[in-house]
Amino acid sequence: MACVRLLSLLLALAVYSGAHAAAVPEARVMNDKPARFGDYEVYYSAFPSTFIQPGIAKTYDLERGPKNGLVNMVVRNVRDSEEGKAVKASFDGNAANLLGQQSTLKFKEIKEGDAIYYLAGFRFSNEEMLKFTIKVHPEGSSQSHIIQFSQKFFEGGQ
Repeated sequence: MACVRLLSLLLALAVYSGAHAAAVPEARVMNDKPARFGDYEVYYSAFPSTFIQPGIAKTYDLERGPKNGLVNMVVRNVRDSEEGKAVKASFDGNAANLLGQQSTLKFKEIKEGDAIYYLAGFRFSNEEMLKFTIKVHPEGSSQSHIIQFSQKFFEGGQ
């Protein structure tokens, strides 16, 4: 049941991200064309944590609040099929505001059936623009890849 709720949430977040994403060419929402690196596709989005229901946040030990956000990352190996297969990955990243103040992103792995998601929390101020820089290293790959995108956040998820 939690799996279905989280998948529904992630689809809804993709719509939110598209509506509130900054006009930065490299920014992509979860349902948009993913970043592609060789045999790997990386889907990503960032959203206010208030978009997650309290019960789901508690289940996954995610901090909810009007000034808290989450980055969601999904890595798929598409070598053998267009749909691809979820793969484990490691991430190093940060979120920086326009003043250059940075916060480190600490990703948590969430596995639900065949799906693997990575979520990291961050804090923001109302109407704050954040630039995310995330180094992705898919398990089984000899290379890492950098994802960068910017997004403006609003308290309470407006």
